[in-house]
Amino acid sequence: MKYCTDTGFILALFNEDQKATNILEDVRYGKAQLIIPLIAYGESIRKLLHQGVHLENIEAFYRKIEQAEKVQMLELTRQIANEGAQISLRYGLPLMDAFVAASGKISGCDRLLARDSDFKVMIKKNYLKVQSW
Repeated sequence: MKYCTDTGFILALFNEDQKATNILEDVRYGKAQLIIPLIAYGESIRKLLHQGVHLENIEAFYRKIEQAEKVQMLELTRQIANEGAQISLRYGLPLMDAFVAASGKISGCDRLLARDSDFKVMIKKNYLKVQSW
């Protein structure tokens, strides 16, 4: 299984949500892979800083995640930006969510890890599959 993360999944990992942690363990020790779009990385840092978490703690959290060989940070490319802009218009998604969805689609992910209701239209149109944790 190849997963792409939304910001909510990253925040759940930071807060040690058991189901999110189980998915990360599958990435570390099983056959799963995890793609973290840099757009979700940036948004998660902003949200954690807003909650009062110190940057040093956030950086330590990410170092721990990135130790797993099957975790990849995915940069925003022109292809992802173009696809994201189109799906933002087509499905009425905020651009940040559209970039995350486009990142998952273009990188060949099987599932987007998200709890965001904004993705419901995309699910119905078979653009991507979403898995809540």
